[in-house]
Amino acid sequence: MDQFPSMNPNPVLRLDKNGTVLYSNSAGESLLQKWSVGVGEKLPSCIGDFVQKVLSLNSPEKMEVKVGKKVYLITFHPLPEEYVNVYGFDISGQKELEEKLRIKERQHDVLYKIGRIALASESLQSFMDESVKLVASTLKLEYCKILELLPDGNFLLRAGVGWKPGLVGKAVIEGKMESQAGYTLFSKIPVIVENLREEKRFSTPELLKEHDVVSGMSVTIGNRENPFGVLGAHSTKKRKFTGEDTYFLNSVAFMIAEVIKRRSAEEELKQHREQLEELIKERTSELTKANEQLSREIAGRKQVEKALQNNVNFLETVLDAIPAPIFYRDLDYIYQGCNEMFASYILGLPKEKVIGHSMYEFTKEFSEEMTRISEYNDRMLLKEGISLPHEVQIRCAEDGIIRDFLVHKATYSNVAGDVIGIVGVLLDITKRKKAEQALLKTEQIRKKEIHHRIKNNLQVISSLLSLQAEHFSDDKVKEAFQDSQNRVISMSLIHEELYKTGDSENLDFTAYLQKLAKELIQSYKIGTEDIRLKLDLEKVSLGMDTAIPLGIIVSELVSNSLKHAFPRGRNGEIQIKFHQTENDDTSQFTLTVSDDGVGMPEKIDFRNTPSLGLQLVNALVEQINGSIELEKGVGTGFRIKFKENSG
Repeated sequence: MDQFPSMNPNPVLRLDKNGTVLYSNSAGESLLQKWSVGVGEKLPSCIGDFVQKVLSLNSPEKMEVKVGKKVYLITFHPLPEEYVNVYGFDISGQKELEEKLRIKERQHDVLYKIGRIALASESLQSFMDESVKLVASTLKLEYCKILELLPDGNFLLRAGVGWKPGLVGKAVIEGKMESQAGYTLFSKIPVIVENLREEKRFSTPELLKEHDVVSGMSVTIGNRENPFGVLGAHSTKKRKFTGEDTYFLNSVAFMIAEVIKRRSAEEELKQHREQLEELIKERTSELTKANEQLSREIAGRKQVEKALQNNVNFLETVLDAIPAPIFYRDLDYIYQGCNEMFASYILGLPKEKVIGHSMYEFTKEFSEEMTRISEYNDRMLLKEGISLPHEVQIRCAEDGIIRDFLVHKATYSNVAGDVIGIVGVLLDITKRKKAEQALLKTEQIRKKEIHHRIKNNLQVISSLLSLQAEHFSDDKVKEAFQDSQNRVISMSLIHEELYKTGDSENLDFTAYLQKLAKELIQSYKIGTEDIRLKLDLEKVSLGMDTAIPLGIIVSELVSNSLKHAFPRGRNGEIQIKFHQTENDDTSQFTLTVSDDGVGMPEKIDFRNTPSLGLQLVNALVEQINGSIELEKGVGTGFRIKFKENSG
């Protein structure tokens, strides 16, 4: 034991009450260098004050200290005769993992924000300008750009951040395969450059030379057959890009491509709509004049009828030329007309079999849910005059696949101005919906992986505590390590259950209590062979904010019973009850942990006790806004009541 501190690979120090360093092992020298002191010298005042706090509270305290590239978790343990032992544990790997998780989460948040900007931006240019700013700030780079591929094969600096004034929107970059942008399109995979001065695959563009760019990466925007251009991010410092960085830039490029595609479709639809409205206005004017002449010149009736038929044929030709399903029907849901794509692609029928028939006749293609949504939006359109685009699912007759459509509707009127029907345009958004579902699935997998990693880290901590305890002969020290290990196990089991179920927000607390109780009994193998465990549990799910402190409470109370209720090999029973009473807004829960052991001494006030376990129980009960009562009789029991909002 005397050689243990010197052999310990982690820092071990001993301090007196004034903060003077009495001992340091070799690993602790790095901490002393950090604090600019040696053995026999007094620590800085900030550390000395911390030592005084630990001694006055007679309770261990922790702090994190960064030494070079390492991060230590430093624990100050008070000892008798006003000494303090200092133990350091290297948590650099954990910190690095936490930083990676934070970067991943920040990138997902930025992708979500870019999606929101895409919906809110009035123009494609403003969306691109905001996107490059977010990419540069997220990756912590000086430059980001969007290059648009021009018909001649060169690139236009369409949007960017960090570049010299006057370049964005005007600068043209050479698009040959010898340039980075051209090489990116040719390679069809992300192009990463750690040092442009040593790059052999292509020559450095003048734009990057002028801005002293050293490192960067670029990806293609759009599909391989018809790309929009290139998204690039650059830095004046040498940098290694991670797989997460590449995935993030690819994800942004994918979203930009989808927005460009959607904007192009919307612009095309807008143009078709404007052309259609203009044609309708022109033809309506012509028809009015024709009708006036009809009243004056009966002789010209046949000629007018022929002109009207030509107009109808022209309108049908225009509708058939639009690459989206279009229909118009009267207020009784009878189709008055449609284009070829609506008839053949959606319903698999010639237009003659659609016109004059009701929407309700096509039950194979139009589900009850789709019909209900259409009826609701039609009522809103006719009542308030507001056209609200809405999504529907339709089984297309052409291939039998259920597809997602975004429906735009408007009313049309007769010559008297009375609304007589509704015209609708359907945009196929199936691919976009699949992309959104893929993003959601990725997020669910990420949350599940976080719980798995937290569980593994907690199990590592538990193992470290167990190994550390083996180096001590003092029973109280071993007991302290055992208690800490049980607390870590209680939290680890929660994340294990969340990982197994895949639900990152709620926990099957009943199953968790069963596992926790068995783990606690197992942790006290010696002397507990004649102690029985009785469970009376109602199946309940709890949120993480309630489940974690409640699990630690159960761990502390069961551990107390195992340690104190059955001295000298006495047998007995520990009982855990957990029940729920619901009302409209909240759920009332009652947790009882009891034993039939020797009971708690009368002189001990469990609300004001030096026992760290009971102090922790009281603090955690207060944290979940609950109440705790001591039940005395045969043995000892604690009854805890708390509420949890149902919404």
